[in-house]
Amino acid sequence: MKNLDYEKYQLLFLEKLQKEGKSFNTIKNYKTDLNIFKQFLISKGRQLSLTEVTLQELQEFNLYLNNKYSSANSIRRRIQALRIFFDYLISQAIFDENPIKKILVAPKVVNLPKPASFSLVKDLHQYLKHHIENSRGHEKLLALRNMMLFYLIYGAGLKVSDIERLNSFHISQFKKTYRVLISPEKRDPFSVLLPDSFSDYYEQYQQVLDNAKNKDHIEFEHFLFNANPFKILSGGLSARGIEIIFKEFSQLLKSQITAKNLRQACIFKWLCQKQTESQIKEWMGVQPQYSLAPYTTLIKEEPHKYSYLEL
Repeated sequence: MKNLDYEKYQLLFLEKLQKEGKSFNTIKNYKTDLNIFKQFLISKGRQLSLTEVTLQELQEFNLYLNNKYSSANSIRRRIQALRIFFDYLISQAIFDENPIKKILVAPKVVNLPKPASFSLVKDLHQYLKHHIENSRGHEKLLALRNMMLFYLIYGAGLKVSDIERLNSFHISQFKKTYRVLISPEKRDPFSVLLPDSFSDYYEQYQQVLDNAKNKDHIEFEHFLFNANPFKILSGGLSARGIEIIFKEFSQLLKSQITAKNLRQACIFKWLCQKQTESQIKEWMGVQPQYSLAPYTTLIKEEPHKYSYLEL
């Protein structure tokens, strides 16, 4: 068998992912993980030839990862990236079987949820409410946008990736109740019920936003927007933009609050409302086999600590 260049097929593999519509971050993560294996081969003084990769070498790479990384999940992710890459090589008739499947990997570690405390959630909501009531102009628009962000996460449990893709037409009303439509990349769309109090701010947000768009001569379909303290910059709010907003919240409230721990608080809220597990899983956008045991266990152990309500 002739030597086949590792870097060439890695590039072809990444191009294949791009053609399949994988996100920029997904492709970036694959590239990073595969580059770690490439650097491992280089450190051994090896030519980057696929035909020279052996099972023993892959086992040494697994040991190398275990020594380099303390997180079992990080190790699993890098092995998984390599496994999928070798599946691609099989499809190209370079390998007859996937050698990665013979490597024993530590089981996935399920981290216990660490939600924002209910008192912190209430403090954030109260701060946003006060800010809306006591601001004007562009500052008021930013306050309303941040309240919408709060309701999308604590009210509807949306992930940052869902919020990034959210357009105005994804919010709809039926019998005085608002819902948000989620359109995942790999499954059918579904909608999540928003709290009744969402309507207290939604119509005000839409009106103030429309006025600002007209003033700044800007148009977009995104539900949220990116802005500086003086004007709207563009439609849409990226993961980085959301992270910056939550850092500001944490500084103002002198306690760490993130999109992730606010979303976990929402899941506890749903459980406290006695929503069915199947309904919660649908709203979370996870598979039926996903386990809510870490949440239900914590509620049983410390019911008062994990009691969350609507605001």
